[in-house]
Amino acid sequence: MSRGDKRDRDRSKNQAKQLAKSKAQAKTGNPLDRNASDKAALEAKIAMKAAQKQAQEDGMLAGSQNKIVSSKKVGASGAGGKDLDDILNAGLSAMSGNKGRKKF
Repeated sequence: MSRGDKRDRDRSKNQAKQLAKSKAQAKTGNPLDRNASDKAALEAKIAMKAAQKQAQEDGMLAGSQNKIVSSKKVGASGAGGKDLDDILNAGLSAMSGNKGRKKF
């Protein structure tokens, strides 16, 4: 049984894939140098974030000195003092004669 040109197509496809893989951005320089530069960049990023966080906390502290805080009122409900059962059963007295039966 003949495979036709499948072998040639697969070979050219693999060649193109290997070529693209070899053209990938190669890391240059010594790995120790790259690690040192990455470490320095990471430390600078951490220091910048810490400075931003500190500035934000300072801003929050300065702003909170003049801020009025209101507390939640205890015991007052939005339903005018009605209990939850009273609210849920409010419309049921009008329907009590129906008992869930449909009128045809």
